Amino acid sequence: MMGQKLLGAIFALALLFFNVSTARAQDAVSWLPLPEAVEALESNYKVTVKTVIVPEWPEGSNFYYAFEPNRRQRKTGFIFYPGALVDPRSYAPTAQAIAAQGYLTVIVKMVGDLAILSPDRASVVISDYPYIETWVIGGHSLGGTIACSYAKKFPDKVQGVVLWAAYPSAVFSIRDTSLKVTSIFGTNDGLATPEEIEESRADLPPDTQFVPIDGGNHTQFGWYDVYPNPVQPDDNSPDITRQQQQCQIIYHTVKSLEHVNRKQCAATFLLGKQDQRLGALRQFRDTVLVKSAIGKNLIEMYYINSQRMIALFEQRPAIRMSAKKMLELLVPALQFLSCF
Repeated sequence: MMGQKLLGAIFALALLFFNVSTARAQDAVSWLPLPEAVEALESNYKVTVKTVIVPEWPEGSNFYYAFEPNRRQRKTGFIFYPGALVDPRSYAPTAQAIAAQGYLTVIVKMVGDLAILSPDRASVVISDYPYIETWVIGGHSLGGTIACSYAKKFPDKVQGVVLWAAYPSAVFSIRDTSLKVTSIFGTNDGLATPEEIEESRADLPPDTQFVPIDGGNHTQFGWYDVYPNPVQPDDNSPDITRQQQQCQIIYHTVKSLEHVNRKQCAATFLLGKQDQRLGALRQFRDTVLVKSAIGKNLIEMYYINSQRMIALFEQRPAIRMSAKKMLELLVPALQFLSCF
């Protein structure tokens, strides 16, 4: 037990200094937002921007920024944890663009601008928006790491994770979860290097989507001022502009949210989101069915017709009960087949 606690403490200390240079950590001054980021805090006809005060949080960090779509708002929300020592306003342009696609987007202010000091703040955001049915949490650099810690601690509250130049430690591994995860990274990143992103596969679900941004670096995941340097310490120069990198970040983040926003499949409807037997069904899908053309066709047909089956189950309770009993009987057999 003592060994586990010591290991946890070591990882916590390592995370504290992830993406924070020695010089920056000594004075603990956060990078301020660029003018474009400050401008993105203004509401427009597509998005309303609010600064939401949370009285129970310590003064100076007792708020978050909410970017609320003005039309066609979806039932999926995105909670974002900023990178270490980065002013949260620095991600406003990206949040604006994501919210404009219909997804409530929230940037959380952290104590000392270090997500590791405020790891569970997403819970307050979730409670503030009861009409949101599905939540995705994400973050940049250390913020992404701590987002994974939250997802691991509260698997019932979030359904997906989007990582920007980030990865979980072994302590915060989310590999054995049903979370839908997307890892977006720059090929020129000097802090969360492509090699480190590749190694992170061990701590992420097998079906995690890895999205490389060719020529992208660490600094351009946000809109923060690193003057007089062109990039933050230890990062590499990009081969693309900030606008080009941001376009790809926005596109793939929205795509991830769309994926999570899809309605549940028939098996989840019958058994319930938290039923552990869903893991056995997914394992059979991912280890047996995907290996053959017939299996892949069955998977495609299943997802195409899932909503029709759910509609039938809702209209005919007797059929729903029969289908559930059949599925419950089928699970042990599929678990057996998955072993071969």
